[in-house]
Amino acid sequence: MNPSDPLYDIMHRTMFNLRYIEDRADKEGPYEVTQLINSFLGALAHPWEKYRPLLTNMSLDEARECGWPEMKKERTEDIDPPNFGELLRLVRNAFAHGNILFIPASTSCEIARIEFWNNRGDERTWGTTLDIADLRRFLDCFVALADEIHTKQNRSKSQSSGPCR
Repeated sequence: MNPSDPLYDIMHRTMFNLRYIEDRADKEGPYEVTQLINSFLGALAHPWEKYRPLLTNMSLDEARECGWPEMKKERTEDIDPPNFGELLRLVRNAFAHGNILFIPASTSCEIARIEFWNNRGDERTWGTTLDIADLRRFLDCFVALADEIHTKQNRSKSQSSGPCR
């Protein structure tokens, strides 16, 4: 079936694929963390461009209160994003530009955490590390927020189209 709203539909198809792989993953593959990373492209990086203008008003404190994982900067010289929209931009850029590092668990070779960062030229400007569960929660929160925006946009379109729909 051809997507009617490509970015929105691909975001949801990406999340469906992620759940499918998570449900079937074992030591021989498919690899759920690899799919989680890939899902950041289809479910965050690309939709971010569409929803970016609507994501800049939330504060970092409000985001935490809404269930988003806290992202503490790794280095003292890293910038502090002024708002949640800027944090989303930094995360989007980190994944879109491949600025990620897998960190194994201390007792196994399994990936336990992922460090990701943002650069301006050759200079690192921001970075953080999240465990896999928080990274997954971050993506779920973004999809929920995109769903909310998408629903509001469609509701206002249908209300502004007049009585003859």
